[in-house]
Amino acid sequence: MGRPRQFDESGLLDAAIELFWARGFDTTSVEDVSRATGVGNGSIYAAYGNKRGLFLAAFERYCAARARFVRTTVESAPGSARAAVHALCRAVIADCAAHPDRRGCLMINSIGHLATRIPEVAAIAARTTAEMENGVAHRLRTAMRAAGPVDETELAALSAGIVVTTQGLIQLSRLGIDAERLDRIAEASCAMLPPSWADLTA
Repeated sequence: MGRPRQFDESGLLDAAIELFWARGFDTTSVEDVSRATGVGNGSIYAAYGNKRGLFLAAFERYCAARARFVRTTVESAPGSARAAVHALCRAVIADCAAHPDRRGCLMINSIGHLATRIPEVAAIAARTTAEMENGVAHRLRTAMRAAGPVDETELAALSAGIVVTTQGLIQLSRLGIDAERLDRIAEASCAMLPPSWADLTA
């Protein structure tokens, strides 16, 4: 068994997430995280080995939170499956607006900048995307089953499309697209869900 951490690991990783997210991997150092948290360099290196190890631990934590965000939002939304998907899109748009620096998504940003240099980034992102799709599919499956047999191939494609839409909304937000236009884009995507089951009230 590994030695227990002598610091608040959750707090340290949350601070690391903020720094890596705002500044990027290359311009963030272990020393930056140490200064932000008050945890000594030695303790950080002992726990994570190097900056790459620290980043991957922070990245895992961030991605797990994003997957929970998608699943919780879509599952807790009342009404029809279409309404639940629109609620998810609106939650994503609101989350983007909460970051005035238009930083986007740490997962999406890191895929572009680090996936070829740090293979674990691509693997974590792929797993997280699959978890998001499964969360959406779980909500849609209930509605689809209420209307008849479940077409798992269609369900998988629709769920993946919804996740792609949310990621696209994040990227458009980074370009400065206003929330009203983002919501219209979300509505157009939601309109593609089959009315035969997507409008059934859960």
